Amino acid sequence: MPYTSFGDKLKRRREELSLTQEDVGSYISDELSRQAVSKWERDEAYPEVKSLLLLSVKLDMSLDEMFADELTNLRRNENDLSSFLDKYPGLLVGVKTFAEALKKMNL
Repeated sequence: MPYTSFGDKLKRRREELSLTQEDVGSYISDELSRQAVSKWERDEAYPEVKSLLLLSVKLDMSLDEMFADELTNLRRNENDLSSFLDKYPGLLVGVKTFAEALKKMNL
């Protein structure tokens, strides 16, 4: 199965639901711009953890579905992990925060 990035999955699912980037942005926050959603779809940035949770609800898509290919790719290319984390420095912090929140919720 070919690799599908988070951004590609986000865009495909948004379009399946006939949502605009503005629709997605306004669902998450009044301050979130269409440009931010566009950056996510172009894989130039990742949403913050809270935004990911809201996206999961709005798009009826699990976080595992959203990131399965990227996690598999990272496992295959562990040497690329440091360059990946350099590109998205907030991701590691966000994942740790998310894990702590799940632990507090006993999930």
